[in-house]
Amino acid sequence: MHSAPVSSNAPTLVVDTQATQVDPPRAGEASLGEAATLVAEGDAGAAVAVRASGASHRSTVLPRLELVGDAPRLVNDNRLRFEERGLLGRGGVGEVLLAQDNDIERPVAVKRLLPDLQRPAMVGRFVEEIRTLGRLDHPNIVPVHDVGTDAEGRYYYVMKYVEGETLEDILAKLAAGDAEYHARYTLERRVQLFQAILRAVQYAHAQGVIHRDLKPANVMVGRFGEVMLMDWGLARRLRDEAQGPLEGELGRVSQSPVSPKLRTMVGAVLGTPAYMAPEQARGDTAAIDERADIYALCVMLHEMLTLEHYLADLQGIAETLAAVQSRPVPDARGAKSPHQGPVPAEYGWFIAKGTEKDPAARYRSVTEMIDRLQAIDEGKIPVQCMHTFMKRMSCEMAHGVDRNAPAVMMGTMFTLAAAAVGVGSLVWVFSR
Repeated sequence: MHSAPVSSNAPTLVVDTQATQVDPPRAGEASLGEAATLVAEGDAGAAVAVRASGASHRSTVLPRLELVGDAPRLVNDNRLRFEERGLLGRGGVGEVLLAQDNDIERPVAVKRLLPDLQRPAMVGRFVEEIRTLGRLDHPNIVPVHDVGTDAEGRYYYVMKYVEGETLEDILAKLAAGDAEYHARYTLERRVQLFQAILRAVQYAHAQGVIHRDLKPANVMVGRFGEVMLMDWGLARRLRDEAQGPLEGELGRVSQSPVSPKLRTMVGAVLGTPAYMAPEQARGDTAAIDERADIYALCVMLHEMLTLEHYLADLQGIAETLAAVQSRPVPDARGAKSPHQGPVPAEYGWFIAKGTEKDPAARYRSVTEMIDRLQAIDEGKIPVQCMHTFMKRMSCEMAHGVDRNAPAVMMGTMFTLAAAAVGVGSLVWVFSR
């Protein structure tokens, strides 16, 4: 999410951050018990309206300290808990707002469903998103701070606000040849960013959750180098049969009209076409598991290193989905950019394995990917061509010097001494 200027004319977002501590119902209002009854009877829309009845009255709870003469006094200003500061982004299902938390005095991000998607099944899917994200406690996954309903009865959740820019924006500046960004985001630094993304996905997979919408636009890079994987709206818990009906409802939502190839689709096929695995592009829900995320991750890395998406020449959704299933991801080693050198061979081979069309031929897990990148960092490069053979030998020789420095030094000195004696002898012979 980008940092946005604070507008003094920004409308106020009034939210209820403590749904279990609502004010007692006044005359003519329903209680929480009545709301539960309405839900049990299937009237979810009425339940939302009942729950929102006290939302507009929520305010800050933390007091401030002031002095009256020499005596301290606690004063509660009763300000609105969250004040909207602007729109950070909007997709086909929800929108994310920048807001000021007046209790803790910090900027936060607030996500809520779009106004026309307040159907019971969609609300249920949104609640599942909140609970899924809330269980993923990891440094590279954006944390959930709070939940509630706003004045219109729309459910929302509050997240950490990451001040920075998306990986998508960073790659766009690199592709344009921005010298400052190339100095900051070298190829080695981009691989480090990718490893942080891998650790987030590794943790999610360990919790039985797949993301299903991995792409540069859903990765935030903070001002101090922090990496956050965002937007878990299409996340799914594996082997959870209860999500079937919710998936069907999500599949009937109209897709966002903005830049179709690179935006999240919520139709018969879920995800972003340009980053989908072939099985995801086919809509083969039963075949989608951790390996679909692995494919998307390696497509991301290909773009991060080559600075061009392999389907950049395509525009429409249909042709993009067809190309995902049939067009091989090109060898990253052959990519040419006027702004950087060639992609190292070891990374080209790494990407090739992760973007196999057959899921069984890809990496078995994100952990395997992390281990392989760690081995490359340590110089233990898998030998798969002449380039990787030469680099592996060079690294082994360098490590040999580190491990046996005294012996190597003595050997080198002996060789140089022998060479000096030989040269001296030749000079003496030819000088006679």
